[in-house]
Amino acid sequence: MGGGASSSLTPEDIEELSDPLISEFSPAEIKLLYARFRHLDRSHTGFITQNEMQLIPELSLNPLCNRVIEMFDQSGRNQINFRDFVRTLWAFSPRASKELKIRSAFEIFDVDGDGKISQSDLEHVLIIMVGKMYSSQKLTQVVAKLIANAQSSGNSAGDGKVKDYLTFDELTKCIGEQQIVRKMTIPFTFSKDPHLRFQ
Repeated sequence: MGGGASSSLTPEDIEELSDPLISEFSPAEIKLLYARFRHLDRSHTGFITQNEMQLIPELSLNPLCNRVIEMFDQSGRNQINFRDFVRTLWAFSPRASKELKIRSAFEIFDVDGDGKISQSDLEHVLIIMVGKMYSSQKLTQVVAKLIANAQSSGNSAGDGKVKDYLTFDELTKCIGEQQIVRKMTIPFTFSKDPHLRFQ
């Protein structure tokens, strides 16, 4: 599962992909997702590229599209296998847990993957979101203020020091759990058509 071209899913593949550590899609939903995946796999390699992922309109319209696609591409080789496709889509499913959605949002903001959202991580994400709307100096000020405001409700380290990064909890408080869940949910419907429908 996940490597090389394969024309069908085995019962073992479906069972693996139904494991709660990957997704909680039903076997029927996994089969329909596989049809969509194969439709996106224009080169028939068993992998889809970031460019092929951008063929999903609801994804390509999101300013954070490339960051989201990077979540799919666990190998970092511009080869998204079906397992990673299912795992990441599950995070956006209306049925996925609040905790998974918040953790996934944190991963989008944690550009360098160091477990915290640094000033440079936030600047990177904001540049993606607002483009050249702000000068680099103004952007730095906005990010510094955002971090300071997020930490104003209490220093999670408890030592009174101001940090130049946000923790998972601080990001959650800053944006709000319900807002994160709303932004991390893409309602989609399943049909026999290989075009996964997003509402």
